[in-house]
Amino acid sequence: MTTAIWRQKLRATFCTATGILLFTLLITNCRAVATPANAAESCASAPLTESQQAEVARAARAVAERVLVESNKIDFRAALRDYSPDADARYVENGVVFPSLAALQKEYDALGPALEVLENTADAWSVTVLGPDAAVVTVPIHLRIKMKGGVELRNHPYVWSAVVQRRAGRWLLVQTHESHVRYDELVTALTPRPPK
Repeated sequence: MTTAIWRQKLRATFCTATGILLFTLLITNCRAVATPANAAESCASAPLTESQQAEVARAARAVAERVLVESNKIDFRAALRDYSPDADARYVENGVVFPSLAALQKEYDALGPALEVLENTADAWSVTVLGPDAAVVTVPIHLRIKMKGGVELRNHPYVWSAVVQRRAGRWLLVQTHESHVRYDELVTALTPRPPK
């Protein structure tokens, strides 16, 4: 399979999965507040004002930015602090679905001590406000990473997206997805070199 076809399939899969997730979150949010008497109007609430949309976007982006800042310090416990521990949260990294925040933390607990350099540089920030309590953040990123004793990978492109939702008054990541265009490069960089 050519790289172009693989990229098209990856993009199509990502767009489909993101669309399904957003639809599910919207329906779930509507069901959470709807009763048979007010079901129709609960999902057809008044649109947010520009200032309300800006506030939701600011809050969602702030949470996402903290993840990158703490990750760049190789402090993954701090980076995962704003991830939801709730059972309905989903975290995906290049096709791997982590069944819980604890599983994701375990993965990063193993990775952290082996890293020498980690630098995520956001190329742009896109925030789509879904409502008063939810937004989607999408960030194309260029990565610089080096394992201790390994070869440094520079300018590695990937896309990170997150659904940020206010739960019990706190903005949390309830879904994330990380997708690497050239995943084989990342795997090579993260694979320990055999001793000489």
